[in-house]
Amino acid sequence: MAVRLPFTEQLHYKHKLLEQFPEGFVVVVDTRETDPLLFRGNKPRKNVPIVRKTLAYGDYSILGFEECISVERKKSGDLYSCLGKERERFKKELEKLQYYERRWLLIEDSEEEVLQPQEYSQMHPNAVRQSLVSIEVKLFIPIHYSRNKTNSEIWLLDRLVKYYKWKRGD
Repeated sequence: MAVRLPFTEQLHYKHKLLEQFPEGFVVVVDTRETDPLLFRGNKPRKNVPIVRKTLAYGDYSILGFEECISVERKKSGDLYSCLGKERERFKKELEKLQYYERRWLLIEDSEEEVLQPQEYSQMHPNAVRQSLVSIEVKLFIPIHYSRNKTNSEIWLLDRLVKYYKWKRGD
């Protein structure tokens, strides 16, 4: 008897990274981003047009639209640090993003995992949850949770390509 996965799990296995991109489309990856999406080791993924460049805010954008669209990416450990001891710096950065036409906070972990007590943090998960709610409600920055790097890459490219096509009138 075959095991049926829940609907969301079925969708996970059907996603594929884009292979063709609109003419002129280039992903900007911030130079300070360590272990960046769309890279395997030190090399960009095959066929994905990428340039490394220092972004004023965020970690990912589109060449020519760096002040219009931005994605800030965090892994759980980094997120806890940014919501704890680096809170003021992180808040100032996010406050600048609220003026972008499109902006997101991409958290590379499930919401359930993010809201579990973290081994190296004294922050209570309720404080983390309320901080994330404030980011969405007060700063108008949508939050997306992604289960892994591959899903994050798919999510990121889907939005960047759609925005690029929309701005070009395609």
